[in-house]
Amino acid sequence: MIYTVTLNPSLDYVLEGHPVLLGQVNRAEAARLVFGGKGINQSVILTRLGVPNRALGFAGGYAGQQLRRLLQEQGIKEELTEIQGETRINVKLRAGEETEINAPGPSVSPQELRRLCQRLETLEEGDILSFGGSLPPGIKPDFVRDILDRLRHQGVFTVVDADGELLRRSLKGRPDLVKPNRAEAARLLGLAESGPDFAQEAVRRIQAMGAHSVLLSLGADGAALLTKSGAFCHLAAPKGVCKGATGAGDSLTAGFLAGLALGQSWPDALKLAVAAGSATAFEGRLAKKEEILAIEAQKKQDKGR
Repeated sequence: MIYTVTLNPSLDYVLEGHPVLLGQVNRAEAARLVFGGKGINQSVILTRLGVPNRALGFAGGYAGQQLRRLLQEQGIKEELTEIQGETRINVKLRAGEETEINAPGPSVSPQELRRLCQRLETLEEGDILSFGGSLPPGIKPDFVRDILDRLRHQGVFTVVDADGELLRRSLKGRPDLVKPNRAEAARLLGLAESGPDFAQEAVRRIQAMGAHSVLLSLGADGAALLTKSGAFCHLAAPKGVCKGATGAGDSLTAGFLAGLALGQSWPDALKLAVAAGSATAFEGRLAKKEEILAIEAQKKQDKGR
């Protein structure tokens, strides 16, 4: 079973329209409320690909109730831990350039955190656990690292998709797989993103920091994978128009985990990952199964020519 963990999920208020003029009244042309959070987005893609999973994390208040409702409407199996704080609401502006305004999130009490930890302790050998996103107030930066240390002895395959200090500290817990994007890897390592050998150097240096394997998302340039054995692979993304990057990296992670769960080899799982990430970027929302499989099939046809 795959378990995703979103410690700081959100409701995302997506506004679309003309470029924003600061200090003036701006009117959106369209607005919608959607669920947000890396692990939750992964659960959506996994569910659409027919891979059993459970979404873990926290939810509280009115926004938390709406988050659960939206997930249930999508058929997502969730086991979110109830908290007293209010689930955050983020604003996503698609007005010229894509801009995100993310709230810090609610505080989590030691008792609420303990309930989630008790659920994680029930995971079994062969399960996959994927942490995604930021930490809410009240949770120490070493939390994910400490969980990784515990789960290693339970035979759980662990994945981390995080940024900054959380990613740095999580690497000390030796996760089986980390999935930074280009900008996150550059910040972590102090590298220039434009370097010709950036992908190869980045994944090898991140592996040396503690990750067994590294999946690096490269946006329009596809993704790179470095396995535990040292095998490196880069897969280009298909051509297409990006309508919105939100959720594309989460879709890539979910596509890769779906491939592993379906018994695919790591290179084939990478193909499904790139197809999933690209489909979401091209659609401007989390992609559907048929959209992902259509891109995967097209890539196979192009390779056969």
